[in-house]
Amino acid sequence: MTAMRANPATPRPQAPRPTPLALLGEVRSPVNFIAFMRQRSRLIANLPSWPTRTVLVLPGFLSGDWATAPLRSVLSGLGHRVHGWGLGRNLGLRPGLFETLEARVEDLAQAHSAPVALVGWSLGGLFAVELARRHASMVRQVITLGSPVSGDLYANNAWPLYQRVAGHRIDAAPIDWRPGALPPVPFTAVTARGDGVIDRSASRAPDGPLVENVTIEGTHSGLGWNPAAIRVVADRLARH
Repeated sequence: MTAMRANPATPRPQAPRPTPLALLGEVRSPVNFIAFMRQRSRLIANLPSWPTRTVLVLPGFLSGDWATAPLRSVLSGLGHRVHGWGLGRNLGLRPGLFETLEARVEDLAQAHSAPVALVGWSLGGLFAVELARRHASMVRQVITLGSPVSGDLYANNAWPLYQRVAGHRIDAAPIDWRPGALPPVPFTAVTARGDGVIDRSASRAPDGPLVENVTIEGTHSGLGWNPAAIRVVADRLARH
C-alpha cells in the first residue's frame, strides 16, 4: 500500500509560466483534431504494428478516457492491448487514487503476462512516472505528453486551479512521492512547442541513460490527438 502522508512544503522554483499569449494559442487544438481525423486511417496503415504491447493510457487534469480515446483508437488499430484508466475525470491526487492505479498496473501485467507500457498526458504523465519508479518490474516503458516531469510543479498555468479542485497544495500531495525522480525504465518525454499550459522546460525530463526528450509542433490540449505525438508513441512502443 502507498503511504498516505503529505510531503513538506518546498520553496517554489523561479521558473516561468507560459505567457497569456501562449495560453491563448491553445484555441488551436481543434486544428490538431481535424488533422487527426483526416490522417487516422493513414496513421494506422503506416505506423509500426508489431510487436503487440499492453498499454495503459492516463488522462490529464480534469479530463478522462474520452480525451484519450483518439490516441487509444489508433493504438488499438495497430493491434496493441490498450486500456483507459477507467476512473472518470482526473481531479488530481486524492486518498486512495494511487493505490487504485498501482493495483490496475499489477492486474494488467498479470493478466497479459507482460510489463505494461504507460502513456500519460499532462498530470497523467506524472502518475505514470511515479508508477514506473515504484513498480519497475511491472512497467515496460513510460511515455509522457506535455507532463511537468522536470520536477518543477509551478512552471505551468494549471497549478492554481489544481489546488482549488484537488484540495491540497501542488507541492504537498496526499501521497509520499518524488516529482522529478527518474523511473528505471525507458522514458520518452514529448514536449509541444506551442504548449500554453506547461512551460516547455518543465515538460523535459532530466538527463539520464534511459531518457529521451522529443519536441513536436502543437498545443498542450491537442496532444492526445496530435498526429506527430501519436507517431512518437507508436514508434517507441515498437522499439525493442
